[in-house]
Amino acid sequence: MKFTNKLWHKLVLVVMVIAVFPTIVACKKSGANIKVFEYETMDDGNIKITGLTDKGKNDSKLTIPSQLDGKNVTIIESGAFKDNTNVTEVVVSDGVKSINSNVFYNCKALEKITIPQSVEIIGMNAFANTRWESVEYESHTEIVVNNILVGVKEGLSEYTIPEAVKIIASGVFYNNTEIKSITLNNNIEKIGDYAFSGCTQITELNLPDSVKTIGYCSFSNNTQLDISIPSTVEQVGTDAFLGVKHLSYSGNLKGSPWGATEIN
Repeated sequence: MKFTNKLWHKLVLVVMVIAVFPTIVACKKSGANIKVFEYETMDDGNIKITGLTDKGKNDSKLTIPSQLDGKNVTIIESGAFKDNTNVTEVVVSDGVKSINSNVFYNCKALEKITIPQSVEIIGMNAFANTRWESVEYESHTEIVVNNILVGVKEGLSEYTIPEAVKIIASGVFYNNTEIKSITLNNNIEKIGDYAFSGCTQITELNLPDSVKTIGYCSFSNNTQLDISIPSTVEQVGTDAFLGVKHLSYSGNLKGSPWGATEIN
């Protein structure tokens, strides 16, 4: 069989289309994510997602990508999807490290969330007022994600933090005036900002030697609290103990008593 020049041209054209097609598909997929999410490039060169475009706000399922524009997505910014009434399912891709405060706050229809092991930080009220949170509390006293204590059911007067927890997220017990006694496990390494702020019924608390970081205002406004912190603590946030009745501390960190009324 002889190939004419015309036939050769057709064959070459077909081969070129086949070769280019995957690139076109990839561009379409990338473009789809770009049209769904609003985002910014940070100083470290990584991406933080800040919200949804008008198109994205109508989607019932959101897949947070691991990359946008060839750059790694590492943060979902505070309030990025707050008050969204359409989303029912969210899949966070591996590589995302931080879900900041109020990200899914009041997304009342949200009932399914997939969170990868790469997530290290979960902010205050990140999942509050969602269907997912309500379902979790139907069968659990607390919500723990990747060894992070994210939330605790209301109405408890006593509570023991599970052994698996290493981080207490920001604001977990914020302004909880019902709880009177909390027992911390010996694995906790970090206590987030405002974690126990305003827990006015707690009168005594001993932090284990495992604690290395105490966040901003973590125990503020607990005017009846007598608290002991280990000398092994490496970092304490501003006003961590503002208004606390008495603080026991024998370490050498600068800034003590961090707002406490008395210290020894």
